[in-house]
Amino acid sequence: MPESIKSLKFVYDYAKSLFEKRKDNHFEESMNTPLFKREKTAQYLFIHSISTLYMAMKKMDNPNASSTEITIKLDPESTAPLHEQLLDLFSKAIEAYVEVRVKYTEEDLKETFESPFGREMTYEDWFGFIIHHTIGHIYQAFRLQAIYLRHKV
Repeated sequence: MPESIKSLKFVYDYAKSLFEKRKDNHFEESMNTPLFKREKTAQYLFIHSISTLYMAMKKMDNPNASSTEITIKLDPESTAPLHEQLLDLFSKAIEAYVEVRVKYTEEDLKETFESPFGREMTYEDWFGFIIHHTIGHIYQAFRLQAIYLRHKV
């Protein structure tokens, strides 16, 4: 199993553990309230990170997919607790990543393609970038939530 998949699964397990500990402690408020005016919320960053991962993988799998076909977001009709909804979305993003990533051999990873940034990039660099982006924003969301909770208590 590629290290990137292991890393995503580790972060998922950490998120699950963290959300379980925080779920009864102003969880929704801490995810949806910005620390400063015009600042992104923890929920925004969390969803941004996993939806970017999901969309990038779906586009790799089907370059002609429309944005509406490959978008994941919270269901406004859902009655499930927010922490469960966020974990479900994260799980879908991980599944999309695994589905695409396992198709690439070590040889394939050295091949280049034109990245969304308009320059040549290896698949290895692309997968590394998308994992770094995803995990970075998830931990940023955790941090924003923790700061909010510290100030709340």
